[in-house]
Amino acid sequence: MADGDLTLKLDDETAQRLKDAAEAAGRSVDDYVRDLIREGLAAKTSDEDDWAEDLRILADYDRTGVSYSVEEGIAVFDAAMKVYLARRP
Repeated sequence: MADGDLTLKLDDETAQRLKDAAEAAGRSVDDYVRDLIREGLAAKTSDEDDWAEDLRILADYDRTGVSYSVEEGIAVFDAAMKVYLARRP
């Protein structure tokens, strides 16, 4: 593989969904995928969105079988945002 070159094989359905999404965004498939990968990698390297936390949550679920509804998750998020906004100068 030459520097920066990568070949990715997708199933037909995924490839078509990708082409449709790129077209809807008015972008080439290469540009669309490149930005998706950059954004995904950037998100997973930030302190706020770490794979370790995701894996901890999954392990907790595997151990206890307890999960939370979307509504409960949103309530936790809302509470955290209120604390964050209250701390801002």
